[in-house]
Amino acid sequence: MPVTEKTLLTRKHLLASAVGAVVIAVGTGASAAQIEEVTVTAQMRAESLKDVPMAVSAFTGETVKNSNLSDFKDLFSLTPGISGETTDSYFDSVSVRGVNNNSFGSGSDPALGIFLDGVYQSRTGATPSMYDLERVEVVKGPQGTLFGRNTASGAISMVSRKPGDTVAGEISVGAGQYGRTEIEGGLDMPLGEDLAVRFSGKHFAEDGHVENLAGGPDLGASELNAMRITTVYDGIQDTTVTLLAQYEDRASDGTIYRAFDTDAGYNYPIPEGDYDQVYNDERGKDESQIGDVILTIEHDLASGSTLSSITGYKTHDYSYVEDFDGTPFPIDTYYRDQTGDFFSQEFRLTSNNSGPLNYVLGASYYQEELDTYFAGVDNEDFICDGIYADEWEEGLDSFVTCDALPQDVLDEAFGFEGEPWEYAPGMLSSEEAYTVGEYSGWGVFANTTYDLGESTTLGLGVRYTEDDKMYSVDSPWPDTWTGGWNYQAMYTNGAITGDNTWSNVSGRATLTQVLSDELTAYASVATGYKSGGFDYLSYNVTDPAYGTDADSQYEWLDEQGYEVDSGNAEPSKFDEENVLSYELGLKARLLDNRLALNAAAFQYTYDDLQQAFFVGAAAITRNVGESRGQGLEVDAQWLLTDNLDLYMGLAWLDTEFTGAPAELCETCDGNEMAFSPAFSSATVLTYSRMTGLGEMSVSGEYTYTGEQWSDLENTEAVRLEARNVFNLRLALTSPDDSWTAGLYAENLTGEEYYHWGYAEALYNLPATKTDPSRGRVLGVNLDYRF
Repeated sequence: MPVTEKTLLTRKHLLASAVGAVVIAVGTGASAAQIEEVTVTAQMRAESLKDVPMAVSAFTGETVKNSNLSDFKDLFSLTPGISGETTDSYFDSVSVRGVNNNSFGSGSDPALGIFLDGVYQSRTGATPSMYDLERVEVVKGPQGTLFGRNTASGAISMVSRKPGDTVAGEISVGAGQYGRTEIEGGLDMPLGEDLAVRFSGKHFAEDGHVENLAGGPDLGASELNAMRITTVYDGIQDTTVTLLAQYEDRASDGTIYRAFDTDAGYNYPIPEGDYDQVYNDERGKDESQIGDVILTIEHDLASGSTLSSITGYKTHDYSYVEDFDGTPFPIDTYYRDQTGDFFSQEFRLTSNNSGPLNYVLGASYYQEELDTYFAGVDNEDFICDGIYADEWEEGLDSFVTCDALPQDVLDEAFGFEGEPWEYAPGMLSSEEAYTVGEYSGWGVFANTTYDLGESTTLGLGVRYTEDDKMYSVDSPWPDTWTGGWNYQAMYTNGAITGDNTWSNVSGRATLTQVLSDELTAYASVATGYKSGGFDYLSYNVTDPAYGTDADSQYEWLDEQGYEVDSGNAEPSKFDEENVLSYELGLKARLLDNRLALNAAAFQYTYDDLQQAFFVGAAAITRNVGESRGQGLEVDAQWLLTDNLDLYMGLAWLDTEFTGAPAELCETCDGNEMAFSPAFSSATVLTYSRMTGLGEMSVSGEYTYTGEQWSDLENTEAVRLEARNVFNLRLALTSPDDSWTAGLYAENLTGEEYYHWGYAEALYNLPATKTDPSRGRVLGVNLDYRF
């Protein structure tokens, strides 16, 4: 294959070749490089990015692979306006334009939708890794009209790579510090004129980087093994059938907590080591086995429209353990085991962009079942210490064990009536909950655009959604005297069940104006919706005798022995949240198409925001007032010379929260939302040139994330400092484009930062910060193509 300048430029194995939804391409015989628009499908049909009236960042599959972007959270540092890139499988820190859902139970859903080839993937422990992709599109703002459920803050759409029509393949191997090993590859095999198959897979492993001074191996290790088979058949006239099947097995150490010696009043000494040293008595675990099958059928109708059917099935098995207290003592260990099955079906009718009126019409249905086991295991003396510190401080200077509590405290706290203390086996309190969620829903939608003239286009979209959830909880009384003091105030005598249906009509209106060949402006207003859900450790008593005042409620609970059953209680539920968003945007292609500029200014209001608050160690989710946000996002790609290009993405953000009940948060009103840095940026500078050995490319990446809060209370002790991260990449591609050899340095300066923080608790739990960053990683990789 002859090697042209276009081939070399578009085959760059560097980040800047695709970030910001633009790529570099040079036509054969052209005298200067120009920016070529990327085709995206953010509106469910292929369009040039310049024509899409929304903020979209796109990444090619090569960018994902060569920049080691394995998890969807890895995209956040390169997409200003999105944050919360923790190392676990949870969604509770993910924030888009300042809005996140910090609930982590199985009865709730995230506000950011993740999709693979059009199939919903947003479930803790069940979201697959990114590999062998054609592209990834990140869309910010409400996307409910087209993407559907639980996309109130945005959506990430992953598009897998399809097989080619000739035998071809590639394999990439890499190695780096901390025992990093990487293997990724794909093979296209035509099996006839109308049938082709692609095999692909990925292996990634690295050792831990956080020393556990309590003993055991370094924490932070991970391993991923995944494989995918994609089959495409087009032997039926005007019809293409694509079948994708994949399996993934991954394991890591889960969230790593580092406790700080603050003034919480606990009597456990908290040793503190260096930044990357912790004292964890329990090694964490974050393990998933995930399987997906996706069947896509596309049929071109005689009218020019395309009828599509997308059928998805997902199954997963997830296991999680964390040392929540972050100390060398068995104080608080959290467990979760979860299995789930998910089925979805969507039909779409899409126009062919041939006339002034274009449309996407569709209907979808989903069904999901989740079985989850939760457990909190706590040291009884720790709980007694917390009880005393919180409730009975007067008259006792210090306290060590439960059996040292005064008898009057035992009688009042536990109803002992003069009986002495009896420890549970192992002196550990285990509070467990078994939950089953059966969810289903359907929706119908329409999105249209109409050319009002040569330069003006009006877009209108609407979706009706209905979600039904049945949720049962069985949380038996623990075999310990300290039950009811840590995770929940009451227990269940058998399973209790809640059932609720939520419905919503959401819409979107856009106006696009082509100002010139170089400038396009747009304005949009959109509403979004996220369905309600259920708590897994708080209950709503339905017995009228329970009353409404505290005295009658305490009396009722005492009579019931602090147990509820299916006849007098149900799981606590919270309602849907809604968002109204306004956006103004500008898309420019300047300097003879050597500068691409995309800008968006936005303002939104969330009503009845779903937020989790800690009451004891339990996370109680409630609808609490509203969140307001406004900001500006800009990304630009500039071909400074034929050999030098610059990408820059910037985001300014201002958020404010109001409306939290005083009993849940006395100091929340007027605070900033968690994980909402006021400023963040990503900058990539790439230099490339031909040499006698082939094309050499050097890329420098710099990402900045401003300081941000870890919680809605804006607790100073666990505020996350601003961070500056530098990466450097060097690549050499052979003259015949058959191989590329690369060197890289990630976190070049060894920047030290944390991913989250938990404030000290009134019930005796120390403040913690989580997941110390990995230091500088030097590595090499080699790609071979045939």
